[in-house]
Amino acid sequence: MPKLKSDRMKPINQLAEKKEQESAVVFSQCMNQVRELENQLEKLYSYRAGYHQQMTEISSRGLGSNRLQDTLMFMNNLNKSIEGLLFQIDKQKEICDAKKRLWMAQHNKTKIYTNVTEKYIVQEQFAQNKNEQKLLDEFNQSLFHRKLKSDKNSNS
Repeated sequence: MPKLKSDRMKPINQLAEKKEQESAVVFSQCMNQVRELENQLEKLYSYRAGYHQQMTEISSRGLGSNRLQDTLMFMNNLNKSIEGLLFQIDKQKEICDAKKRLWMAQHNKTKIYTNVTEKYIVQEQFAQNKNEQKLLDEFNQSLFHRKLKSDKNSNS
């Protein structure tokens, strides 16, 4: 007897689910990288704010020109680091968006395969019920004819 369509779909469903899970893991890892970068950014913002506060306090007491120049250069470098990290976060978010689209596409594909398989199961169940009903009808008809023959023979 040939394999049922629903049975033939099982490996396809399993493969689609596996690919969907893998895509979800990749997306999750990507989002974790974004969070790590954002945490680094928050630390830089905090560091810059603290350093700025410290510079303000020191400058109010008087600051030499060399020290002021060094501090301004350091703050400029810190701002460049923040800008670079912001750029990196934006790029990582773009990558995550692409990973999310892949994951969602795989999810939709899995859903389609599942729906097709469920449709096959319903069709197969309907065909099986129809076949069982046909066999039951034939059996009842056979019983009816035997009883009819037996009644006919007993009347003769």
